[in-house]
Amino acid sequence: MRIGVDLMSIPRFAEVAAHPRYRTLVFTPVELEQAARMGAERSLERLAGRFSVKEATCKMLGRGFGQGLRWRDIEVTNDDWGAPLVTLGGGAAEIAEEAGLEEITVTLSHQVDLVVAVAAAGCARPPRPFRRAAAPAVPVVPARFDELAALAADLFSVPAGEVATAASFAGDLGVTSVVVIELLARIEHRYGIRIPEAGIYRMTDLQRTYGVVAEAAGW
Repeated sequence: MRIGVDLMSIPRFAEVAAHPRYRTLVFTPVELEQAARMGAERSLERLAGRFSVKEATCKMLGRGFGQGLRWRDIEVTNDDWGAPLVTLGGGAAEIAEEAGLEEITVTLSHQVDLVVAVAAAGCARPPRPFRRAAAPAVPVVPARFDELAALAADLFSVPAGEVATAASFAGDLGVTSVVVIELLARIEHRYGIRIPEAGIYRMTDLQRTYGVVAEAAGW
C-alpha cells in the first residue's frame, strides 16, 4: 500500500488559478471546464482541491515536480456520487503501470482557507527511483546567476547561498510545486520572457533553472 498526502493554502493558489496561462499548464480542459461552471470563490476552492489531489497522487507515485510526469498527466474529476476520481495518463500512467498500482482512491477536505488531500493505492512493488540526467553545461554569467539566486531566495525564504548549492529545490529546500510556479511567474516578469512548458519541468535546481532562463532570454 502506498499513500500520499498534501496540504494546500487556497489563498496562495489564487494567483495560479486566475492566470490564463499557468492554469492551463496545471489543469486539463475538462478540469477547467468543470470549475468554470461555478462562481469565482467556489471555482478557486475547486481548483485548489484538484491541485492538492494531483500533489498527493504524485507523492503516492513516489515522484515530485520534474520527475518524469506533468501536472496534466493526473486528471481529477468526480464519480457518479461526487467523490474525487483520478485518471492517469502520460508519465504518471507509465509509473503506475511499472509499479503495478491498483485502483487509486483519493479523498479531500476543505476547512476555512485550507484543503487537504489523500491518495492511496495497492502496490505490487515500489516505483523505480527517478534518475535525473546531468545538467547540460551552460556558460554562466556570475552577476546573472547571483541575481537569479537572490530572486529565488526571496521567494523561498532561505539564504541565496543555500539556493545556489541545493541539489534539488524540493528535496533540499522543501519547495512545493506551487512555489515553483510562483518562481516561474517572477522570472518571466523580471526578464520579459516566456519559458516553454518543457523548460518549466527542468527548473528543479538553480543550475538547471539558470540554463532554462538563459535559453529563453538568449543570454
